[in-house]
Amino acid sequence: MAVAVLTAHWWQWQGWMIAIMLGVLLATAAVAGNFNHDGDYNGDGIMDPAVYDEPTGEWHVLLSGSDYTPQSCVWGGPGLTAIQSDYDGDGRADLMLYNRTTGTWCVRFSRSGFLVPVYLEGFGGPGWTPVVGDYDNDGIADPAIYGEATGEWWIKLSRLGYAATPLMFGGPGYTAVSGDYDGDGCSDPAIYRRSDGLWAVRFSSLGYTTNTVYVDTKGDGPLVPSPADYDGDRITDPAVFAYSAPSFMGKRYVFAWHLLYSSLNYQQIDSFYQLGREDAKPSNADPAPGDYDGDGKADFGVSWPDFESANVMWRMWKSSNHYGGHDDIRQWSGTDVHPVQR
Repeated sequence: MAVAVLTAHWWQWQGWMIAIMLGVLLATAAVAGNFNHDGDYNGDGIMDPAVYDEPTGEWHVLLSGSDYTPQSCVWGGPGLTAIQSDYDGDGRADLMLYNRTTGTWCVRFSRSGFLVPVYLEGFGGPGWTPVVGDYDNDGIADPAIYGEATGEWWIKLSRLGYAATPLMFGGPGYTAVSGDYDGDGCSDPAIYRRSDGLWAVRFSSLGYTTNTVYVDTKGDGPLVPSPADYDGDRITDPAVFAYSAPSFMGKRYVFAWHLLYSSLNYQQIDSFYQLGREDAKPSNADPAPGDYDGDGKADFGVSWPDFESANVMWRMWKSSNHYGGHDDIRQWSGTDVHPVQR
């Protein structure tokens, strides 16, 4: 009990600290960005499917603006996490690698043709998870890390010359799920408690006070948080992806999204269910939501590995089509292919 009380005091104190440091910056806030487009490589306002094969370091991107023309490169490898966001403010995703052992970040900017890598040394390492977002509302993604063992966050704010800002929020059993949960254009620190579906968010527009909601996962699992703006109000919605959803007609090979709509005062809407494997095996589809049709709403998307043929398919259910039917595009070959982290 003493530890819980101490943690609560740290959350309150650090919230005031963050509010003071960012107050001046937020007073000159830009127009709210669209977090559904964190993987838009060609700047057309539509998410581009992108995967990364860590064992080989291969990136594969399909550009929506040119009929999903494939683009590939080799950059990375074992121990390096791939992250896509806009780090130079040109409206296009850049290529970022995070070294989980050394804490080194390395980015190739789209503005410079992805040519010259730029390094950030010693920011993270073992036990630290990258939680990139635009925390100061300048249209540029800020490097950030979260240490679950202690609940410690560190954010390098681009508006402050990448000065490191600390925050205590979370701890064991909490996954970091930052996003713009109040629609002011700033990423808000947020955590998801895996044991019961609790989401706790520090709203930047409210002086970083903490607000909580629950997502009912209906007994499904394994689970992974999958936040995005699903209702198109430019506010991130809490959502959880279930790799197996036996709550739906008892079929364990069905996957599901369980989500809340911010536009409905965080009311939980009907879950979205789909067959995970036609051969009735447990689902192995990785969630990859994003705005794939340009209507401002996140669509349901998955990267679908087929371990028997070593191919990967990208499948999307679009809001503009009322989520009826699906689009399948391109298969990649690879040994460990997953969607690029955002």
